[in-house]
Amino acid sequence: MEDYEVELIDYMRILWWGKWIILGCLVVTVGLSALFVGLQPTTYTGSTEILLREYVTAATMESISLTTVMEFSLAAVKDAVPGIVPSLANDRITLSRSNAASTDAVREALAQAEAVLEQQLPLALAEELGHLAVKTRLGESGLLAQLEILRQRLHEEQAAAGVPLSEALAKRIAELESQLAQVQVLLDTLEAVNPGDLLVLSPIGEPTIRASESSLKTTLAVAGFLGLMIGVLLTFFVHYLFQIRTRERQAS
Repeated sequence: MEDYEVELIDYMRILWWGKWIILGCLVVTVGLSALFVGLQPTTYTGSTEILLREYVTAATMESISLTTVMEFSLAAVKDAVPGIVPSLANDRITLSRSNAASTDAVREALAQAEAVLEQQLPLALAEELGHLAVKTRLGESGLLAQLEILRQRLHEEQAAAGVPLSEALAKRIAELESQLAQVQVLLDTLEAVNPGDLLVLSPIGEPTIRASESSLKTTLAVAGFLGLMIGVLLTFFVHYLFQIRTRERQAS
């Protein structure tokens, strides 16, 4: 018995033989996919942008970490409003909400997140300013202690004639007094400042809301490809079983 070499035309004949199987698989997969997409509820995604304006004085700007303040505030927003994703880029804050059941739910979540941010931002800044005030008072105490020691030494040297260190001590005392004056100015600024006036939030336009529907075309295309593959494989399998059954009948 000679070996039979299978050619491409043989595969084409098998595919034509099982055309209804392939077509049936295609119709079933595409139909089920269309039904699945149609039954999926429409969800909504929205976002709003807020401009962050800084009115922090130069003295406090060098001493506090606005990054820490913003990270704390945005984390508080994320914890307080489920589904909200806050982000900060340069001087713009973006609040996003996805997979909401309605446009009203998106608007409500964004409005709530904005309110929480307006509440938490001054609190975080006030806490940072409080830490700065404590640090500044400690620095002031240290400067006062140094001044007291140096003044005492200067007084002792002035009582002893001809000691050359008096000029150097006087210069050092003048430097410390200048530093102390700067520290006291910073303390006065921290005591008088209102955290709510240092960082101001200004919404940019209206929130953007859009429907997040499933991609029907993409889903149907994938389903059609899978249906064809399943149909082709099933055709070859059924044809193989049909040949075996035919041979058994011929043998009997």
